[in-house]
Amino acid sequence: MKGLALFWHKYRILIRVEWAVMFAYRSESLIWMVGAFIQPLVSMAVWLSISNNQAIGGYDAHDYMVYFLGVLVVDRLTSTWDVWELDASIQDGSLSSKLVRPFHPVHWSISQNLVYKLFFAFLLIPAWAIAAALFPVLRITISWEIMLLFICAIVVSSAIRFLIGFEFGLFAFWTNRATAIYSLYEGFHLFLAGRIAPLSMFPSWVEKVAAWLPFYGTVGFPVELLVGKIEVGSPVILHNFTIQLAWLILLFITFRLLWRKGIKKYGAVGG
Repeated sequence: MKGLALFWHKYRILIRVEWAVMFAYRSESLIWMVGAFIQPLVSMAVWLSISNNQAIGGYDAHDYMVYFLGVLVVDRLTSTWDVWELDASIQDGSLSSKLVRPFHPVHWSISQNLVYKLFFAFLLIPAWAIAAALFPVLRITISWEIMLLFICAIVVSSAIRFLIGFEFGLFAFWTNRATAIYSLYEGFHLFLAGRIAPLSMFPSWVEKVAAWLPFYGTVGFPVELLVGKIEVGSPVILHNFTIQLAWLILLFITFRLLWRKGIKKYGAVGG
């Protein structure tokens, strides 16, 4: 119990530090958030233009609006940037300063992610609620059961995307092209996660591949829960949660292996 209490004490300190850093650079954080609006809103405008008030792939004009607003919220609450920071810290040797501290370096990244995601949640969710009060077309009907499932899906999705980004960053132990490799992955994720369009717009085989790989479960699944495209009691919910958890376990094991081997490589070249 004492060890657990000490662990949470360290985490509270890390979170306070990250809150202070974020508010010290609040203008940069807001600019980053506004920049994140562009892709979902452009996609929404494109699909609204294409549909011309007709339903395509089970989506009408209202569905497109709430879907891409959902993408905006979910993407901000699950996306990570650790690959760039980790790549830089490995390449310039600044990772060494965290290795000598009595806390695994991954916890610094986790605390930073928690702070920024809470910050975005406090801004985006009330903003949507206010917009929905003013414009009925932006309203969604959601039960408490779906809201609980949505929150669970967001938590698991965020953990999956964090591990993926961190593991791509660990490639910097072996190559100086870690961020380039991750950018290639992000290109696939943009389409197969449902960020550029709902997966029902794609051929059925693409939809099935995206569902089994760690793509649809990280964005499309939480969004479709939120906007009511998946009903309570549907077997699709359990199926997608099972896939999410399977990938989470696999990615965690991969993270442990990559870290162990990478640190040996890092120490071998002097850090």
